[in-house]
Amino acid sequence: MIVLRSKSLVAVVDPAHGAEVVELIDVASGSRMLGTPPFPPAAPVAGDLDEDTWTASYRSGWQVAAPNAGNACVVHGDRHGFHGAASVAAWQVVDSGEASLSMRWHGHGLEATRTVTVDGPTLISDMHWAAKEGPVPMVAVEHLVLGQRVLVPDTEITLPGGHAWELSETHGPVRPPAAAPAWPELLLLDGSIERGDAFPACDVRSRFAVVADVPAGRAAVRSPSTGWKVEVEWDERTLPHVWVWHEMRASGGVWRGQAELLGIEPASVPHSLGLERAVDEGQAAWVEPGGGLRTWTRLTVRPPAVLDASPAGL
Repeated sequence: MIVLRSKSLVAVVDPAHGAEVVELIDVASGSRMLGTPPFPPAAPVAGDLDEDTWTASYRSGWQVAAPNAGNACVVHGDRHGFHGAASVAAWQVVDSGEASLSMRWHGHGLEATRTVTVDGPTLISDMHWAAKEGPVPMVAVEHLVLGQRVLVPDTEITLPGGHAWELSETHGPVRPPAAAPAWPELLLLDGSIERGDAFPACDVRSRFAVVADVPAGRAAVRSPSTGWKVEVEWDERTLPHVWVWHEMRASGGVWRGQAELLGIEPASVPHSLGLERAVDEGQAAWVEPGGGLRTWTRLTVRPPAVLDASPAGL
């Protein structure tokens, strides 16, 4: 684990497991901003994993799901695991300082560099993907999951637009359905429409949706009752969609009916059906030799005004 610090934030990053940001802590209050699972994670396992094995070692936080995101699949004879090998692999540290860390990973014909930086109240993830021989297809999702600080006792999600529908993890659609409304309304799998932008924590709820073709890469998540807010910005040119995963004590199994998590996940594809389907549909990004794919994502923590005004930060 490597600890990065600014005056406002402490970030804990694990190069040995997916270059993931395990913790993001607001210094003044000690508040943990990222989600945590309601189970003790198993020891990390690298490779192209099935979903159950991937989930067993899940620590929530912030991973890069790539070069596959969603369902495991086979592309041109090459097996890709659930959420991609990069999300669970050991990354090589190439540069490390007090506030910034660069890491590198090789796999599936790609070389990826992730640089994580804390700057005041902002955590920045810069990604660069290069093809070693190529061209190489890929999809990518910034698997960013927030926790109770902005979920309890209530939550409000603001996005600048885009068509929104609930996702199926077994079939399409892979493009906006004709009936999909503009956010904040959300088309559900049963054909009904609901508001997707505000809900109290007392509601037992599970949703996995996408907001496709956002006009700008920005989102805000806040608890109106407490004033805590997180702003997420990203490069909508390479990540034109955002997956929204909201889990409030609805799912059983390993989740034990206790998970309280909210994923705001900038994505290169508007579905979780995997790289094989993205290639078939012409939705994969192709990384060419000598070229590359760059993207960035920023998360900014906005404490309540009363906390900002307190000399002790309490």
